Amino acid sequence: MKRPLLVALALVALSPPLVAPTPKGFQDSKAAPSPSPAAAAEPGKLGLEEFVETPGGYSYNPQGRRDPFVSLLRPVQAGGPKTRKPGMEGFLIQEVALKGIVRTPGGGMGVAAKPGFIALFAGPDPTKSYFATTGQRMFDGVITAVDSNSVTFLQEVTDPLSPVKTREVKKNLYASEEARQ
Repeated sequence: MKRPLLVALALVALSPPLVAPTPKGFQDSKAAPSPSPAAAAEPGKLGLEEFVETPGGYSYNPQGRRDPFVSLLRPVQAGGPKTRKPGMEGFLIQEVALKGIVRTPGGGMGVAAKPGFIALFAGPDPTKSYFATTGQRMFDGVITAVDSNSVTFLQEVTDPLSPVKTREVKKNLYASEEARQ
């Protein structure tokens, strides 16, 4: 009975210490400190500062790589970082509703200066109406044609996955015409 106990004690005394190895870039508390901070900045060696969370929250140092936590399929904002202008130039095509079309002989002032058709739109604010004709710029497109029953837009597509960069959008004055097409 004493013999196995003595063998076990001898094995423990002669065996190497059972201490977990220190991670790469960290120092053992008993070891001597590193001589300079430049030695800690060697490539492949990480300092303690990079493992501690920043007080402001999440911080990512890309070093030329994309952030893996940002979705590649995130929704694209209309027009990206551009700010919207007031009036028709600040409206998306989907935000305006065609309310009427007027024919003008020309010779007037503003949009009525040239002969043709003038479209009457209601914007996001239902208390205001806007007049527009061919060439009027919108936030995400331009009016390419106005005829007696419809307005045609050339819309800029902001989907980065789409091979098409522009598309034609047609708004009809009467809903029954939209059903026939």
